[in-house]
Amino acid sequence: MIDRLTGVTVILFGAALLFLITPYATETVGYGWLRPNTVPNVMAVIMMLAGTTLALATPQDQYVDFAKMARAAGFLLVIALGLWAMVHWHYRFVAPGLALVLMLLVGERRWPWLLVGAVVLPFAISFLIENVLGRPLL
Repeated sequence: MIDRLTGVTVILFGAALLFLITPYATETVGYGWLRPNTVPNVMAVIMMLAGTTLALATPQDQYVDFAKMARAAGFLLVIALGLWAMVHWHYRFVAPGLALVLMLLVGERRWPWLLVGAVVLPFAISFLIENVLGRPLL
């Protein structure tokens, strides 16, 4: 039963992305072969197909692992706090700390990877989005 409910939820979220969120959140342009709404629309269709597959699949025995649920809720809380902080302060000030915290939470302890993930990538993303593409990051 949980699989079917999860599948229906994914279908509804994919439909909301396709018909409500993406048309409202993307701009319309008359140039280029890849429109700004192409990738979100493809992902929404994939979500709806995957949700349909999950909803129609043969149900299996289900059990709830509360430890995994609590860990996932913790990740969600950290990400939500990070996004809230990005709105109030700039991406460049929040993203390195958020990336470092998330990498430490998943168990990464190698210093080169922590340096690349928490310093190099956020600043490279900031440079590419803001300077090369001319788009604001929050």
